[in-house]
Amino acid sequence: MTMRKVVFALGVAAPRQALAAGKKQAPDDPELSSLMGQRTTASVDAGTDAESATGLRSMLGENSAPQDCGCLNWGMTYYEQKAFCGRANELYFLGKHGFNNGYAATEPITGLPHKVCWDFFANFNSTTCVNVDLMPFPADNQTGMQWCYVHPDCQQLNGGKFSTNRAGFAQAAWMNLQSNSYLPWKYCMPGGDDMLKFKTVEEIDELAREKDLSVSRMLRLAYPAVEVRWAEAQYFYERLNDAYNASNATSLADMVASLEVPSGWDPVLEAKEVTLRGVVTTEQPTVLDSPGHSDEFHVVSGRAVYSVVRIANGNMAYLSGHFYKEFVLTCIMGCAARREPAREAVDLDTL
Repeated sequence: MTMRKVVFALGVAAPRQALAAGKKQAPDDPELSSLMGQRTTASVDAGTDAESATGLRSMLGENSAPQDCGCLNWGMTYYEQKAFCGRANELYFLGKHGFNNGYAATEPITGLPHKVCWDFFANFNSTTCVNVDLMPFPADNQTGMQWCYVHPDCQQLNGGKFSTNRAGFAQAAWMNLQSNSYLPWKYCMPGGDDMLKFKTVEEIDELAREKDLSVSRMLRLAYPAVEVRWAEAQYFYERLNDAYNASNATSLADMVASLEVPSGWDPVLEAKEVTLRGVVTTEQPTVLDSPGHSDEFHVVSGRAVYSVVRIANGNMAYLSGHFYKEFVLTCIMGCAARREPAREAVDLDTL
């Protein structure tokens, strides 16, 4: 690749005439000084625009590099207004049904978008990757994918999107085009990024407690989901746990294989049991969806089943900002016996 020399000044590029003539501007060049005051200039050898930008950032004392593709902290990103919730994938579950992110000119202030943006993402003090699609129904090419924001120098987005500026965002919005956020984002990769989907249910619960976030929202943003209700799955998991108690099976696959496959009475439920058998053997924690995609549902992991239930005083917990206390995660089947830590009660006297 032919190397080229790019001359940068702090804030304004060197005069075009000087660049055309190959002239290197000195700090005391009268022509440049008249444009820049007494600011200094620097020349950076670069092969690409990204490398040129990296050289300038290095001159300014920043340490980011093109290969620096670590996930940015969610809460800090929104706090510093480096990105605005709803302009990337935060509201993809709406965008795939026709909502244009270009219309998210301001932060959502009501309804589910508000709960997703303000109650969760704006308070998520973490760099962990989350699901692109909060509600993957129907499934599409984003189902199972997780993402995060990255530094503008990152070039390895794994199929993600580069950023735009304010003018580009505004033009895309006015023209009803697909818009980009102010920061680039990437698809996270197993083994290279910290991803919620690979955490245990207990770890998700602990993370939600630590960050004081809704465990219901975090579970949906962590795990894949299937359109199987608990009422449809309960019989299968009862049989699965009975097989665990009554046999010497050494693996979940052996326990599943020992169960007779029902047939001849309900093709729909038979197909759903096939789905559940696959969920068990993969040992990937999975959300069992609920009617209306509500915030109350069940999560399965192996032969363990957890319920997510909103407490009776959920409104008080939510309005007081104690988002974690709004829901209770309880193992109802298939968990090893253990001593559960005492859960703090919602103090109704001081809310």
